[in-house]
Amino acid sequence: MNIILNAGQYLCIALCLLLSNFLHSQMIDYQHLGLQQAVEIGLKNNKNIQISHLKQEMSVTKEKDLKMEKLPDIEFHTSYNQVTNLFQHQNGVFNKATKYDVINGMYDFTLSASIPVYLGGKIKNTEKKAAIDTEISALKTHLDERQLKMAIITAFLQIHHLKEQQSLINDKMKEDSVNIKQVKALKANGVVTVNEVLRTSLQLSNHKMSWTELDNDIQIAEHKLKTILSLPESQEMHVNTEDLISDNAAIPYVDELTETALNKNESVEITHKNLSLKELDQKITKANYLPKITAGGEYFLKYPNMMFFPPEPYAYRLGMVGVNLTYPIENLYKNKYRMQEARENIDLAKLQIEENEENVRHTVYEAYKKFEETDQKIKIAEEAINQAKENYRIVRTKYANKLSLITELIDADNTYLEAESNLISVKINRQLKYYQLQYTIGNL
Repeated sequence: MNIILNAGQYLCIALCLLLSNFLHSQMIDYQHLGLQQAVEIGLKNNKNIQISHLKQEMSVTKEKDLKMEKLPDIEFHTSYNQVTNLFQHQNGVFNKATKYDVINGMYDFTLSASIPVYLGGKIKNTEKKAAIDTEISALKTHLDERQLKMAIITAFLQIHHLKEQQSLINDKMKEDSVNIKQVKALKANGVVTVNEVLRTSLQLSNHKMSWTELDNDIQIAEHKLKTILSLPESQEMHVNTEDLISDNAAIPYVDELTETALNKNESVEITHKNLSLKELDQKITKANYLPKITAGGEYFLKYPNMMFFPPEPYAYRLGMVGVNLTYPIENLYKNKYRMQEARENIDLAKLQIEENEENVRHTVYEAYKKFEETDQKIKIAEEAINQAKENYRIVRTKYANKLSLITELIDADNTYLEAESNLISVKINRQLKYYQLQYTIGNL
C-alpha cells in the first residue's frame, strides 16, 4: 500500500527532526563543559583529526585497489579501415607500377584477456605493503587523537590554574577591604597616618588589577580551547575542571612505565612496521631477477580472411589461449645497486628502531623524574606557606601593637600570597606532569 504524505505531515516530520537535534545539542552543557565532553567534541570536530581519518580511509581504499591487480585485464578492440588497391613496382619506383585489386574494406572485433600468473612475488608483496601502510595510517590517526587529548587537558589545566589564582586573589581582596576598614578606624582615632590608609588602598588596587588580568587570561584560554574544539565563534563556552585527576595520583615504577611505552607507543610500532616495509621492498626488488609469467587469450572476428593468400572476401573467427614468459636479462646487471640500496634501507630502519627505543626510554625516564620532582616541590611549597603564614601573623600582631610599619605588613602579606600562589602552581603542575607521563607511555 502506497503512503502519501501531505505538506503538513512533511512539516511535522521536519520539526521533529529539528527538535531531536536541538535536544541532542542541549545535552552538552557548554556553560560547564567537562573534560570528557570536551575530548568527545574535539575528536568529532577537530579538522586535523578529520584529515587523519580521511588519510586512513584513503589508505584502505588504496589497499583494496591493489588487490584488484590480481584480476584479469580484459580489453575489447574494434577497427574499420578502407584500403586502397595494391601497386607493385616491379621495375623500380620511377617506372610504371602493376596494379592489383584487393579487398578494400577491413574490420575486426577482438576480445582479449590476460592475467598475471607469476611476477616474482611483486603483487603479493605490494599488497602486504599496502596493508602495512594502512596499519601505519591507523597508528598515526591514533597518535593525532592522543595529541589532541593532551592539548585539551593542557588547556583545561591552564584554565584551572588561572581560576585557582583568581579565587586566591579574590580572597585577598576581601581581606584587603577588612584591613582598609580597620586602618581607617585607627586613622579616625589618630593612631595611624593618612599614608598607611593610602598604602592599604593601593594594595587593594594592585590585587584588583591582578584579578582583572587573570579574568582576561581565563577568557583567552577558554577561547583557545574553543578553537581546539573547532566550535563556532558564536558558541559561548566555559569549562568545569572538577573531573580532572586528583593532585595526589600515584604511578608505578619507571621500569614498568618503560615497558608499557615500548609496547604501546605509536612511534615504536611505526618504526617496526617501517622495517617490514623495507624488507618487502627488498623482496620486490629481488623479483626483478625472476621471470614473469602471464596467461592470456583472445577471440576475434575479422574481415577479410588474411590467413590465406590471396586473402578471401569472408569474415572469420579465431580464438587463442596461451602462456607468456619473459625474462629481463638486463636486470642481471641493472638490479645490482637497487638491491644494495634495499639492504641499506633495511640497515637504516633497524638503526632507527634502536634510536627510537633509546629516545622513548629517555623520554619516559625524564617524564617520570619530572613527575617525581613535583612531590618534593609540593612539600617545599607547603613548608613555605606555613612559614609565610606564621611570619604574616607575627608582623600583623606587631603592627596592631604599633611595633612594625605598614610596609612590613604589606611585604609579609605579599610573601604569604606568593607562597599560596606557588603551592597552587606546583599542585596543578603535578597534574600536568601526570598526564604528560601517561601520554608518553601511550596510556592517554
